[in-house]
Amino acid sequence: MNRIAKKCYTFFVALLFLTITLGNSSDSNTVEILKQSLQRGQAHQLSMLFDKQIELVIESETVDFPSVSANHAELILQSFFRKHPPRRFQYIYQGNTTKLRYSTGIYETQDQAFSVYVLMRQDAHRQLVINTLHVRKNK
Repeated sequence: MNRIAKKCYTFFVALLFLTITLGNSSDSNTVEILKQSLQRGQAHQLSMLFDKQIELVIESETVDFPSVSANHAELILQSFFRKHPPRRFQYIYQGNTTKLRYSTGIYETQDQAFSVYVLMRQDAHRQLVINTLHVRKNK
């Protein structure tokens, strides 16, 4: 391999590594913002991660929307957090595929616990956005 080809190869390998690293960093940041939003009951911060339309299910509030706007979902979550202020949130399981990331966790209030399921997908800009959010009261 000549010198120019080696330099080009090295450049493209470095660029690929940087792209993968930045993508994972951005994904990790999104997952951390999700966690902090649930820990603090911050509906607005959480809604910044929503796709334009999301599937929202909040069992305790009898909310079951196969498709609701991000703004409407934010208002519903504000009401939920007001009624059920967070004491703690922790992830139980996280996984991913090429373009999807999914998480389950436990949202705890003073006297109740809720299972939380979140499905995120990459949007057209390759950013993770929340596509599905389910909150179900533990029995």
